[in-house]
Amino acid sequence: MLTGETIIQQFEQFAPKTLAVPGDPIGIQIGDATKPVHTVMVTLDVRPEVVEEAIAQNVDMILAHHPAVFRPAQNLDFADPQNRMYGRLIQHGILVYAAHSNLDRAAGGMNDWLAAAMGLLDVRPFVAEGDLANMGRIGTLPQLQPLADFARELKHVFGLRGLRVVANDLSRPVQTVAVLGGDGGKVYREALEAGADVFVTGDVYYHTGHDMLAAGIPVIDPGHHIEAIMVPHVRELLIHWAQALDWPLAVLASQVDTEPFTFL
Repeated sequence: MLTGETIIQQFEQFAPKTLAVPGDPIGIQIGDATKPVHTVMVTLDVRPEVVEEAIAQNVDMILAHHPAVFRPAQNLDFADPQNRMYGRLIQHGILVYAAHSNLDRAAGGMNDWLAAAMGLLDVRPFVAEGDLANMGRIGTLPQLQPLADFARELKHVFGLRGLRVVANDLSRPVQTVAVLGGDGGKVYREALEAGADVFVTGDVYYHTGHDMLAAGIPVIDPGHHIEAIMVPHVRELLIHWAQALDWPLAVLASQVDTEPFTFL
């Protein structure tokens, strides 16, 4: 009998919980890991629409990047959509597991997938110290190109309708690229010190943008949702393990687009 516990143990060999930033609410979010799992769904976010999709697909386990319970519930009043989502998961016996900063830091994990998608060569970590150590990646593009061209290329690579660029000169040539998925604005200085010509990260704050301009490092903010790149990659990992370990497991990728922003 394949259980959630077995799947989690295997996954944590790839992305150990010890890699997580202190205080990051990773691991089992809701459910009983000792129950059988026949079908698992991979998703970036656990949102009500994703949960309804999982219920419709008879999913036993959801493996997500972003924790479903990021902030503790103050009550379980189902008038609140988030609480109602928890209730639906419990009602249908769906196990929810989150791999967040441990997946970001894992060798061959989130930030390596982002670097590979951008075509970076000679990739290595660039954050040396602190809670985010070894989380970001830095590498080089095959050839020098103007910042504006690279930004347009990222729109294509990640299927974006829009992105934000923090730069004094869009024609500036770039080749060495640092990347940190999610909200990495706080380590732009480390990217600069590592020799990056441009830093790619999401959720750049207004005042941080001014500081980046003053520091002289161009930054491309393609949004947080580019981390959805983890869905096909984690699905492939689970399928590989299922075949190698003879697990009777179906692995689905969520089809729900959880990007909260619309570009007009």
